Amino acid sequence: MKEFFKRSITAFILGALFWLSFIYLPPVFFSGILLLILAQIIIYEWTRIFNIRGLTFWLLMPFYPILPFVLMIIMNQNPMYHSLLLVLFILVSSHDTGSYVVGNLIGKYPIASWISPRKTWEGFFGGWTFASIGLYWVLWEFDALIPVWEIIGFSFIICALSLLGDLFESWLKRRARIKDSGMILPGHGGFLDRFDGIMLTAFFFYIFKDQLIHLFKL
Repeated sequence: MKEFFKRSITAFILGALFWLSFIYLPPVFFSGILLLILAQIIIYEWTRIFNIRGLTFWLLMPFYPILPFVLMIIMNQNPMYHSLLLVLFILVSSHDTGSYVVGNLIGKYPIASWISPRKTWEGFFGGWTFASIGLYWVLWEFDALIPVWEIIGFSFIICALSLLGDLFESWLKRRARIKDSGMILPGHGGFLDRFDGIMLTAFFFYIFKDQLIHLFKL
């Protein structure tokens, strides 16, 4: 219960600052926040997962985590795609929240126990439900509602990508024999722990950004 309370307080405070900067400040400020988070990941978290003298550290880093953040910044700075980031973050954060809550309440069947024993199928489907509701809400705010079956189907794709990103980062941590990528976020670990699903999803959003703008009528 103590861990849940600490996690909730951290998520509320950081989430509020995150969204306020995205909605009310010029895009350059949000891009600056993303750059600071990327710097935190590279300097303090990536070095815990890989030896800085190792070849893997330098070969993987340009593609993960640097490239996903670059793609998000490009979308953020382009007025045509700026709103897609809101959809991306709402979907992934809703999925993370739903997976955590439902998984802790009724989770029994692990998805990949050898990588992350706490990830369960019940949590995944709970996260999918939360993500579908989150997408419906953000589209309603934009007066851009689409058929419910499209909302549910698209949410499933994003939840699956988010889960794969989460499992990949969990595999990297297990390989490095650490529990969290960092300790900067009480109850959450490091920024890499919070952005693992977002980073893989960012590739999908960037590749299909024009189709998504048309789909969501943003």
